[in-house]
Amino acid sequence: MSHDVDCPYCGKEVEICNDDGFGMDEDQKHEYECPHCEKNFVFTTSICISYDAEKADCLNDDEHNYEQTKHYPERYRRLRCTMCGDEKPIGV
Repeated sequence: MSHDVDCPYCGKEVEICNDDGFGMDEDQKHEYECPHCEKNFVFTTSICISYDAEKADCLNDDEHNYEQTKHYPERYRRLRCTMCGDEKPIGV
């Protein structure tokens, strides 16, 4: 995963790749070199978490809406409720 930040010296967009975990620690300054102006700068990381709520009528006295999962090989398929995510083996 990568994120873009503007270089504080030249103002150009710099891509910071954190696939290996680089720059993911919060409350810490991370050093980086701008590939455009070749000056070093530091950045800090802020991680935001957001939640999305949706109805789950099956948790309020309604029926679960089970559908087969898509696994291969088929013997690993299960039934999963599309509303709440509850799973159970097929045939139960």
